[in-house]
Amino acid sequence: MGEIWLTGLLSSCRGIAIPLSLIIEIVIAVIGVLPSFFVTAANIAIFGIWWGGMLSIAGESLGAVAAFILYRQGLDRMVGRQGRFGTSLKSKMDKFSDATVGRAFFLVLAFRLLPYMPSGAVTLGAAGSRMRLHAFVLSSTLGKIPALAVEVATVTLAMKLPLKGFLAIAAIVILVWILMEYLKSRRKYVE
Repeated sequence: MGEIWLTGLLSSCRGIAIPLSLIIEIVIAVIGVLPSFFVTAANIAIFGIWWGGMLSIAGESLGAVAAFILYRQGLDRMVGRQGRFGTSLKSKMDKFSDATVGRAFFLVLAFRLLPYMPSGAVTLGAAGSRMRLHAFVLSSTLGKIPALAVEVATVTLAMKLPLKGFLAIAAIVILVWILMEYLKSRRKYVE
């Protein structure tokens, strides 16, 4: 539903559609819990698979940078506060920041490779570590490219499928998931 509204907005604002899409991606990344696939869908509908995908990668990368900087500043301020919450947060952040810079790089890369992974959690974790901005940008962008390729393929398929086909695939995925959960619970019960 959101992608239809956004597609209409970007279509009607053709002259500023690219910066508008980038700004929306940045806002979504800073908020940290909103999914960005509807922006990818709108980008593909307006600019095509290649340019829409590239625009989504650029937007997600810029959004991750903005979120990283803001999260780090916010964490630094919160940790600096006196009181029980500030002290508790500082002890948790000290434990998280014990991860080496190299390990943090590969953790961000690995989490970004997973499509539909909440980027706010990954960015917050990286902001709480000793990871430098340039290492975060590199690992985040490298990991986001394959994940966005999967997202672009999924969105493209969903846009081309008739509603009945989409619902049939969704039903099959749900049934397979239920079957896997059932088998997993039986295995635990037997043990």
